[in-house]
Amino acid sequence: MKPLIRWMLALAVVAAAAHWQGMASAQIFQAGGEQHSVLTIEPDGTCLFVTESVEPRAAAEQQMRMMERFQKTSEAAEEGEDSTTTAADLSATNAAAEPKPFTDEELAKKITDTMNERAEEGAEGPGQNINVQVKKDLVVTTTTRAFSSIEDLLKEGYAIWNLGGLAFQNARFETDTNGLLRVTLTPRSGMERYLKTFRSEWKLSSAKSELRLVFPGKVIASGFPAMQTNATWLTVDAKQDESLDALAKLYTAPTVITAESAGLKLPQPLESKNLGRSNRRRGEAGDDLPITNAMPGFVAEAQSITTTILHVFPGGEDYFKQRENSREARPGAIVNIKLFAPKGRTLQSVNDVRVLTALDNKGRSVVAETGEGEEVSSGGFSGGSSDANSLQVQLPLQLPQPDAQSIDEITVEAVAVTAGAWKEMTLTNLQENATNEFDLAAVLPDAKLAITKFTSKNAQFNLQARLKGPSTVKRLDVRAKIPGNDQFNSYSSERQFNVKNKEATRLLSLQGYGFGDEASSSQDSLVLVIRYPEDLRRERVKFNLKALDLL
Repeated sequence: MKPLIRWMLALAVVAAAAHWQGMASAQIFQAGGEQHSVLTIEPDGTCLFVTESVEPRAAAEQQMRMMERFQKTSEAAEEGEDSTTTAADLSATNAAAEPKPFTDEELAKKITDTMNERAEEGAEGPGQNINVQVKKDLVVTTTTRAFSSIEDLLKEGYAIWNLGGLAFQNARFETDTNGLLRVTLTPRSGMERYLKTFRSEWKLSSAKSELRLVFPGKVIASGFPAMQTNATWLTVDAKQDESLDALAKLYTAPTVITAESAGLKLPQPLESKNLGRSNRRRGEAGDDLPITNAMPGFVAEAQSITTTILHVFPGGEDYFKQRENSREARPGAIVNIKLFAPKGRTLQSVNDVRVLTALDNKGRSVVAETGEGEEVSSGGFSGGSSDANSLQVQLPLQLPQPDAQSIDEITVEAVAVTAGAWKEMTLTNLQENATNEFDLAAVLPDAKLAITKFTSKNAQFNLQARLKGPSTVKRLDVRAKIPGNDQFNSYSSERQFNVKNKEATRLLSLQGYGFGDEASSSQDSLVLVIRYPEDLRRERVKFNLKALDLL
């Protein structure tokens, strides 16, 4: 019953949480709300994105109270308290008396703090300015983001278009053969399926939204309904069917906008689907190193093959047509492998994986078609007692022919980052020093670590940390251990990495757990082990896999 109530409470607050994370659905469908977004592109490539949202004050206050309630329940669950009792008490309190209204200053501060916290976690990306004006019946929130180039803009493309109230899979900026700036906005696959639902939600909300693009030169042609001089825009009013029809068109085919470049130069096409992926990898150890040919010692080992066969039943053709470009609706095969580092080295990451050749037992190619903008994935697990010298990698292939019995050979190329010798230090008394900064000069000069959150109970712990220093703080390896306890495991995840005024900030989350009485009795001796690789390599690895049975 406890998990059920926890999930019900979580679902109830999703709309409020999504609003402050910049998700379009929460902003657009806020009853009676309005949103205006303007993206201005200058001749030198710099960009300014300004979003102003207006919502009823009562709705803003309700969202803040729901966020507070959800936060308290989450903290109670993390600390092992009875979440059922906590949720019930909160509900009873809310029902018993009308909550005290926020003052203008209190509400503005809560909204600003919440949005800044989300931005710090990377939801909006670094560098946004927020201005909240609380009036008698309305709350006006203005968010401003400046970008030094179109490339930097497209790295944050997903958040940008969602803040503008749209959901594009890709935005492509290029100079065409006539020297004109050409922008192509490609909708997410399968969106047609949800248009009817979206339209109904829009009508119920009475919301208004506008996205305006301002170019350096005159707009020549636009897939948006309106254009004037160097601007083109889309206005959506829930009460006007014509505007909803215009919105629906954006989700059925690519939208193309052509404008005079007015001095703006793009040496090559820029696409958000590619730049967004590289931005998500920003901050990985070694991504600033040159790529060299791999030294001997890398070994690849196949673990399994998973094949997906798609059968469309009679009457399901329309559904399949709407989803035929989505990953789960495509037939194919996945080869799961482990890539092992040379002896004495630790794998930090595996990226840019490409299947060069793949042949079945009859010599037919099963290399997957490219162009979908998808990324081959790798992943690893950091235990508490030893270095992992391998990472899991998935290789997508075409679906082999029915008479194929095996994949005779696969040739793969990837970029691997490995570490050799390490500088190491240990941080103790974590809870007592949770509010202090730790000096990491012993492993990396000018680097510091601050623990922003620490909970430890019932053999489980949750820790959030902020690392600051030179850009090489991204190379630091942080893991948790309980000395002498081999049953304790920990894993970490990157929340954000950015550089501002030559100082890098890296946010980490670490979780850990142990088993048995030994874990509970020794959890107070939890330590952090901080390591910096003295020998880091970024290498292009090629390897072959042979004779992989399909039967």
